[in-house]
Amino acid sequence: MIDEATIRDRLHPDSLPDLLVRLGFHDDDAVEAVAAADRVRRRRSDLAVVARSASLLAEGVGIFRPTAPDPWQDLPEGREDLALLALLASVDEVRAEHARRRIPDAISWGSLADLGQQVSVNRLTHGRFGLDTYGWMRTAWSGGLMWLGRLEFVPKPSASGWVLDTHIPASGPLTPESVDAAFAAAAPFFARHFPDCPVTAFACTSWLLDPTIADLLPASSNLVQFQRRWTLAGSGYRSDESVIYFAFNVRSDPEDPIDPRTLTARTSLQRAVVDHLVAGGHWSAWSGTAPLPDPTPTPDAPDA
Repeated sequence: MIDEATIRDRLHPDSLPDLLVRLGFHDDDAVEAVAAADRVRRRRSDLAVVARSASLLAEGVGIFRPTAPDPWQDLPEGREDLALLALLASVDEVRAEHARRRIPDAISWGSLADLGQQVSVNRLTHGRFGLDTYGWMRTAWSGGLMWLGRLEFVPKPSASGWVLDTHIPASGPLTPESVDAAFAAAAPFFARHFPDCPVTAFACTSWLLDPTIADLLPASSNLVQFQRRWTLAGSGYRSDESVIYFAFNVRSDPEDPIDPRTLTARTSLQRAVVDHLVAGGHWSAWSGTAPLPDPTPTPDAPDA
């Protein structure tokens, strides 16, 4: 249990700025995070919620299964600021797990910097400081999410064993070379640092695997080449709202959908998304697997 005194200490305005830099916060988000922490440190009821959530996050460190505790079970509606502060207040426990697994500092902090990116995306989406993806951050705070080059990976149990669940952060072009490098780095990295999770394949669930993309974009495009790596399983599920969010940083409510003609498309992918929706089509998230790279001798992984 992380008590309230420890939370106050970890969210102190003298020490928090350095942590926020390491976590990839932009200056405007960092200033507001310090201000939010200062307010909560003075409010006993809010502090108690942060302590409870931070403690549950700490209990979930090292658990890469659905049995991990839900840190947001007591979170008041609309209080994503408390979720963000609980994440900040439990960094030490995640870092301890990384140290136990001998994960290099650069990769440890680089992976945890997903938090700063999520806060930045929140500002792009809503025009304000916040974190509406705090549910996703449970995965990063398990201590298993590793940002290796262009992609993020986390060990995940499957019916046939462990797989490396693959995520695509919004951090630049998804070139074949960058994906090759990330795949090549991931397999030996997880074999070395997560021997208790012996992975047998890569896995991915994303709208970027929707076969519609191959019908709308050139075969030479980065996304179509990324799709070709994956063997799809089952069928997709409708995901129009997620596509609009990830492609345009706009939240869409299924009960009050956005008119796609109001979206400003600047890239070929954005134009494809809009054109398909305007024509009455829908987008779906699909799941697929890809084999691990051939374990031939390669240069040392980035943590060597």
